[in-house]
Amino acid sequence: MSRETITRLKAGSWLLALGLFFTGAGAGFAPWVWHESVALQLTAPGLAEFVKFLPEVRTGQMKVERLFFLTPLFLVMLLLPLLIVNKGLTLPQVLRWGLRLVVIPLALVALSPVWTPAILISSEFRWQTVLTLLSLGLVVVASFFKRLPLKVLIITLIGGNLISVVLAGRQFSLVQSAITEVYHEPVGLGWGWWLMVTGMLIANLGGLALFALHRPKE
Repeated sequence: MSRETITRLKAGSWLLALGLFFTGAGAGFAPWVWHESVALQLTAPGLAEFVKFLPEVRTGQMKVERLFFLTPLFLVMLLLPLLIVNKGLTLPQVLRWGLRLVVIPLALVALSPVWTPAILISSEFRWQTVLTLLSLGLVVVASFFKRLPLKVLIITLIGGNLISVVLAGRQFSLVQSAITEVYHEPVGLGWGWWLMVTGMLIANLGGLALFALHRPKE
């Protein structure tokens, strides 16, 4: 393998890792609805809970799939441990372990705000609980999957990024006017959304570079 190819593999690997980190930060912790008052800022998990209390949603006038707000978060917390350990990436072990551990807070923030057994296994929060446990399990056993086909993971990531952005963005467009009425001022997607989208673009760019360079024997 030439030095130039190795350099490109490293660049693609770092772009993918950096993009996944930004995606997770934007999907889990940064505000999708920004307001000067911190109490009125809403992350994606916060938005998924907040929309339940909108008058239009409570009365059934508006149908909202609240878990669609969490699809970007679900995607990154499930794929991050599998991608970061893959043999096709050229990353230092300390970074691989660091990003595997990042999955833990991402998974926990995807849970119901109230952690009681009855609520966690209720029909409303069951999928959040199942996907959280699955992602935490992947943190532990990801090394057993390090030989998964990298190209398949990259295709899944790029396709999943596109689908999750469309689903989450569509749901926000449905509730935007209702949130505007509650806030008594225009509301748009905040910097957390754009951090997530930027992270997805960076991850996709790194993934495409690896896709073009990767060979099965590597």
